[in-house]
Amino acid sequence: MKKLTVMLLSLCVLFAGLTGCAKSQKNAEKTDAAKAWKPSKTITIDVAFAPGGDTDYNARMYAEKLGKTLGTSVIVTNVTGSGGAAASEEVKGAKPDGYTVLFTQTSFFLNKVAGITNYGLEAFELGNIAGSSACWAIVAPSKLGVKTLKEMVEKSKTEKIVLGGSAGATGSMVGEQLNKLGAKFNVVDYGSATDKVAGLKSGDIQVTVVPILTAMPYIKNGEFVVLALAEKERNKAFPDVPTCIEQGFDVAAPTYYFFAFPKGTPQEVIDTFNNACEQIYKSKDYQDKLTKSYSQTPFFQKGDQAKKTLGDFAVSAEAAFKK
Repeated sequence: MKKLTVMLLSLCVLFAGLTGCAKSQKNAEKTDAAKAWKPSKTITIDVAFAPGGDTDYNARMYAEKLGKTLGTSVIVTNVTGSGGAAASEEVKGAKPDGYTVLFTQTSFFLNKVAGITNYGLEAFELGNIAGSSACWAIVAPSKLGVKTLKEMVEKSKTEKIVLGGSAGATGSMVGEQLNKLGAKFNVVDYGSATDKVAGLKSGDIQVTVVPILTAMPYIKNGEFVVLALAEKERNKAFPDVPTCIEQGFDVAAPTYYFFAFPKGTPQEVIDTFNNACEQIYKSKDYQDKLTKSYSQTPFFQKGDQAKKTLGDFAVSAEAAFKK
């Protein structure tokens, strides 16, 4: 009888414990749900570059799905100027309530190095890294007679070779990295990717660094030649094009596109936004469209991982422009 009583008591205690755990779990879920941000008005994404470019394209890929995912309207505004600094300035001064978001890319860090801005990521609340560029290509006119990056570097040592870059942006960073490894390029600010292509065609510049898709029509018709990709590894869409690293030059400047919020934006706002972006990133529709339309490999990071990735880029940018 005593054994039966003890067993019954034990079962009661176990049942009470399980019931308590279940209630605790439900309460925790309710608390998490209560903390989730529920936007009640339009979210504006300030894109740091002009419509039609790679940054704008990536921003709109998310914007068209974020509205449905977050349950509110989302609009894109292109705030151009100063290599992307105009948009970062506007968002930096916005109300930290989640309704104004910056979408920019790693030239953000080059703006500080170049003295265009006096702040870095510490002036914002990082959202997430929402993508990585298709690839930056080092391109030259075919009539110049060079076929590899090594040949172009050697040519720069005996001839005046102007590399068209952009002040406080990736093109100039790559040029400066190569100069630190023995090249003698005259790196100049030559404006947008479209301007650089025009400069190569006119002969005003002899080499440049642009997103490969920008130069692709001229690569296909034989007018331009790709000397190397300024990436850590080859792009699957262009398997025959070697990287700078493969050719003996430790140069890589991957472009990461990221969302950032005004300083002081509540963490629950950022978490809700990040979770929505991650849901979009994981969708087959998004990944297929990005790969087919822009030759990008889908990429997403948030939290400490994203901070480290951007922090590492900031360090390499400072090293490239350090005299």
